Amino acid sequence: MRTREGLVEKVYDCIRNNTPLSSIHIPHSDVFFVREALEARFDCELSLLQVEEYMKEAGWSDTNQSTEVNKTDIWCDSGDS
Repeated sequence: MRTREGLVEKVYDCIRNNTPLSSIHIPHSDVFFVREALEARFDCELSLLQVEEYMKEAGWSDTNQSTEVNKTDIWCDSGDS
C-alpha cells in the first residue's frame, strides 16, 4: 500500500538511506487538515501541493496559525492526479 503522495515512503527512505529529512518537503500539519476539510466539502481530491499553494495565496504561512481560506478560490480537479 502506498500513501497518496508517497510522503511516508519518502520519510522511510530518508531514514533507511541516512538522508536528512530536510531533503524532502513535509507540509505543515495545517495543510493536511485543510485538505481533508476541502475534500469533504467539495467532494474532490486535492494534492497537498495544491492545498498548500491555495493556502499561501490566501495569506497563510507555516508561522501564521489562523488564516481563513476563501472557498471561492478553491477548485477541485475531477480527473486523476
